[in-house]
Amino acid sequence: MSASPTSRALASLLALGIVLFCAWQLFTALDRVHQVRAQLASFDHPSRSLPAIANQQWTIPARSHGAAGAALQARLRASARIADVSLIRVEVRSADATTPQQVHASAQASGDISAIAGFIHQLESKSPALFIERIRIEQDEGANLKVDLVLLARTTTGAGS
Repeated sequence: MSASPTSRALASLLALGIVLFCAWQLFTALDRVHQVRAQLASFDHPSRSLPAIANQQWTIPARSHGAAGAALQARLRASARIADVSLIRVEVRSADATTPQQVHASAQASGDISAIAGFIHQLESKSPALFIERIRIEQDEGANLKVDLVLLARTTTGAGS
């Protein structure tokens, strides 16, 4: 049986439409891939656009581990004073032979939620940067919070302070 010329023409038009639709889908997908690759290429080297960070922004210069611990305590007291937080306790841990360029400390502070947030912001954003390794937040009396922190500071011991 042979198909009528009209049905053959409709089948040809349908086949042509399917081919054109597939070609359009292919070009759209390729365009998306090209756009994604261009965006990824702009993120490949973000350090090119960042300013250089000076070593003193990340380390506490001190002659010894004890001096670095004292500087860390002073930094915690100053941050607590600025944030209006009560600094209850600061304990600097003794030096570790495997990581002599690090000073670990634990601290406990109390204050309202905005003061605690300001205190944490002071610790992490001001120079020299302190790293909060662990934090525990508990409700204290009334609306106050109590935080227990374990901090890490990097030091350049042996440098002049």
